[in-house]
Amino acid sequence: MPTTWLDFLPPFFQGLLVAAGIGLIMGLEREHQQREDTHHFAGLRTFPMVAIFGFVTGLVSDQYMPGLLPAATVGLFLLIAVAYYMQAQRESIGLTTEFALVLAYTLGVLVSLNHYSEALATAVVATVLLSLKERFQWFVKQITQSELAAFIKFFVLVLLLLLLLPDERFGPENLLHYRELGWVILLVCSISFVGYLLLKFSGSRHGILLTALLGGLFSSTMIAWIFGARSRETPALSQALGAGILLSSSVMYVRVLLLTTLFSSAVARQLLFPCLLMLAVSLLAVWYYNRHRDKGGQTEALPLGNPLDLKNAVFFGFLYIGVTLFMYYSRQWLGDSGAYISGMISGVADMDAITISTSKWAKMTSEADYGANIVAIAALSNTLFKATVATLRGHASMRKYMITGFGAVLLAGGAWLAFRLI
Repeated sequence: MPTTWLDFLPPFFQGLLVAAGIGLIMGLEREHQQREDTHHFAGLRTFPMVAIFGFVTGLVSDQYMPGLLPAATVGLFLLIAVAYYMQAQRESIGLTTEFALVLAYTLGVLVSLNHYSEALATAVVATVLLSLKERFQWFVKQITQSELAAFIKFFVLVLLLLLLLPDERFGPENLLHYRELGWVILLVCSISFVGYLLLKFSGSRHGILLTALLGGLFSSTMIAWIFGARSRETPALSQALGAGILLSSSVMYVRVLLLTTLFSSAVARQLLFPCLLMLAVSLLAVWYYNRHRDKGGQTEALPLGNPLDLKNAVFFGFLYIGVTLFMYYSRQWLGDSGAYISGMISGVADMDAITISTSKWAKMTSEADYGANIVAIAALSNTLFKATVATLRGHASMRKYMITGFGAVLLAGGAWLAFRLI
């Protein structure tokens, strides 16, 4: 479908402009890569011409001459093959530019079929891949045989979880889902794997905090679980890992504010102060631990551990099942009257779920104060659970950071909640 931002042009000129733009994007990258080669195959002029050729050929073939497109495609392939053969006689060359040229022609044909967005998206992805040649080569030189094996295991695991696990529910009232459980295990592996790579290429100081920040967007509990186990492998990283757990946990308070704002602005206003208070205390602890660590002059030449900790991920999957079942049966036993206790139990398992459901309920019943209390209790319960996980699983040298850091957060949030409930 033609793009609305080109509506001032007739359809033919819209397609012509998009096809030329695609060719220019790809051609500019190829021209830059081959700027030192005086005999380069195709560049800034050739790529736009080929993309426009594909566009015009597709248009004419669709409306007037159906046989033109296959004939032109075969002719272009032969031309590229002959040009490649002649250049290969002089020097050893690859096939990247030739394949890119074929892709530019194909995208031009795609534009003639009015698939503008698809063609532009493909061109952007292809150009990014072409421009990352040197970084890919550098990355391949850095990884070891065991890391390569971990890469392969990771992608095999992804395929197994996506293809083999059934799309079915199980457990009491179909509470659990096979693929959802698989995604939980995959997410733990992904966080562990990404953390390993960031630690390897960014150093312990930046890699841990980046992993914690990204992981906190998905599950700060997983970060507490993974980093706690990691501190046992590398005790020298305990302080940095503790700061990472606190940073990851601080993301939860931002998520709570965003979700309550979306589903009940009245609850969000009630939770604005306590969430910002706990966020500030968490970030202050992170800053203090990293500042103190900088002065300690700790070395960054530390062991990286296991890039793909499958055993830890599977164990977390069983923990997820246990917490979910415990939450279900607790609700059965407590009933609707035990809302605060249910919120405390639910917060351990899934903070997003209890936040959304409580916000919706508060909006329908106009019970913003009561709803805010339930969400606050769930947040404190979740924080306490992460503190417990990190303390029990972490190395002894990390426990003091968890107790003091999370203790300050729980004290601040608990004081606010106690003031409201008294």
